[in-house]
Amino acid sequence: MAVAILLSACTHNEVIRVGVPFTDGLTEGVHFHKDISDRASVVTLKTILQNETELESVDRRLSVEPQAVFTIDRPDDGVQEVRRFVWYRDNGRAIMSNERNVLSHKENQEFFRLTAQQTQDLKKILQ
Repeated sequence: MAVAILLSACTHNEVIRVGVPFTDGLTEGVHFHKDISDRASVVTLKTILQNETELESVDRRLSVEPQAVFTIDRPDDGVQEVRRFVWYRDNGRAIMSNERNVLSHKENQEFFRLTAQQTQDLKKILQ
């Protein structure tokens, strides 16, 4: 019982941080402009992430700069659970990656595709 209460308490301190990537000369980073802590948004976003489809390869024609970035953090624990950079597609879907640059070819870089419905749900949360 104590374990269930502890796990429940941990999930309630999760925060979605929303930002936009920037490049300023030699510096690149993310301007975070919004923190979302309501439970419904966190649960919806985690559901989207559980159902994202991993891609073996990605269309290199994606814009180099993603349009958005979000993280799911547990600030009380100093932990970042998830980080995704988001590229919105003309077909109403989105591509996400754990790394910023499509062309980076980092060994641990992963790409994920969202359905149109998942993309709509994501946009509602991040707006």
